[in-house]
Amino acid sequence: MSESSFSSGTLSADDVTTGQRRHRLFEAADQLRLAGRGTEALHILAAEIATSRGEPHRTLVLGWMARTVTLEQPTIALTGLREALNLRLDARSRATVLALVATVAARTGHPDTDALLRDAGTAHAASGDQSSARHLALGRAARSLAHGDLPGAQAVLAALDPNSWAARADAPSIRAERILVELGLGRHPDARTAARQAPDDVDGPLTGLTALDCLRMVAVGELPEAAALAVTTLSSSSADLSREVRALLVAVIGEVRYRRGEHDDARAILRACLTEDRWPDRTMWSPAFCVAARDPALSTPAGLLTRVVADLHRSVRPLLPVPHFGPRLVRAAVATGDTRAVHRVTELVELVSTRTPVPLWRALADQSRGLRDGDPDALRSAVDQLRTTAARPALADALLDLANNPRLRPAEARDAAHEAAALYARIGAPGDQAVADRRCADLTGTLRHRQSIDGQPGGGLDALTPAEERVAEMLAAGATKKEAARSLFVSFHTVDTQLRSIYHKLGINNRMQLVRAWERTRR
Repeated sequence: MSESSFSSGTLSADDVTTGQRRHRLFEAADQLRLAGRGTEALHILAAEIATSRGEPHRTLVLGWMARTVTLEQPTIALTGLREALNLRLDARSRATVLALVATVAARTGHPDTDALLRDAGTAHAASGDQSSARHLALGRAARSLAHGDLPGAQAVLAALDPNSWAARADAPSIRAERILVELGLGRHPDARTAARQAPDDVDGPLTGLTALDCLRMVAVGELPEAAALAVTTLSSSSADLSREVRALLVAVIGEVRYRRGEHDDARAILRACLTEDRWPDRTMWSPAFCVAARDPALSTPAGLLTRVVADLHRSVRPLLPVPHFGPRLVRAAVATGDTRAVHRVTELVELVSTRTPVPLWRALADQSRGLRDGDPDALRSAVDQLRTTAARPALADALLDLANNPRLRPAEARDAAHEAAALYARIGAPGDQAVADRRCADLTGTLRHRQSIDGQPGGGLDALTPAEERVAEMLAAGATKKEAARSLFVSFHTVDTQLRSIYHKLGINNRMQLVRAWERTRR
């Protein structure tokens, strides 16, 4: 069906009912979008809105326009919406379209976002309705997310009810933004519940929620599950699978394959996205760029760091759902000697930490500073704070960063590498586990060499390894061996073995003696 069926008036209200007309209109818009003619799809929807065929019809067509915008890349969405503003829209429809423009701009970090939000706010105050209010709120929330202000976005989104009939068409977008906020705050169980309890009867694409659930799994270390769901969703060839959703799923698959050590497979799926170099459309691929940044074979020839850092300074949104992306970029910049990128990314992570002062982001800021400055104390702080979160891959990465710090004692570095390897094994990342194991073996060899030169280590608490110190501290404070194993992400057997070593080194035989020894030496 061509655009002329609607713009020329051949399909009139006299020929079919309004409902039939609307059905054919939506079908035509989808056909145009799938044919790569998204601007035309938005035009025929805007032209229909301009005909003023009644409030219910106008509301539903506006909802379909918003849905089409979420499925298109930013340049097409912005072009189509700006052309729509040239039509004779009523004041309420114009307010909604202005809010849609501002939302797209905010999501990509467009420099005109604040001005566009002001214009949309003025139009809504003058003649807006519930539709413009919802999209204005989504735009303001998107702006907060772009600046790393997760509490601000949460406050705005809390006022929107995705379960109301009026918000039916916008419900997937509202739910997706709320889930992104939960991920950014480190509330992974809440994000999981929200992603999996979305009603099946809501109009519009729900695959965006699936992609966010995949990112959640990557963030907490459910790697096999994340890859399986991402592959299944990506291969479904659904018409509602937007380019942004495809980009997120590609990032998930690439991330899991790298962590498994399947580098060639990861490069194969990521290489196609590296050709996107036009802003703002490339912002959809920023998560995939963050994945590829760990691989010099991909990132260096494509100049990925330069591109992704520039885009993140417009909007930090891509860093929010997967915690370890920020420190990863710092690590990659340190490895290539790009000091400017090191400082810029660290500043961005610190900015989010300031605006969203939760343990997760404080830990990421410490980790980024530790990598930038080579500061083992900052890395230790990051590890300690990440232990209180569900971000297990981020914790494993921070432990390996600590193990690689040249200013760390070999014994502490070896224990950090050993713990990182064990954690990588638990989350299904054998490729990363092999790296940590190699570091652990190198450090073990160094320790044996030093012991052969220096003789036996001293007695008392000084003889304990850092891992043994952590176990001793927890057990002396009253924790059980099972609780200590769970908190330290190690097995019960490991804690039991370490406890026997602690008793031997301290010359004691039971828990009460451990408590007394610990209190005596810590006074």
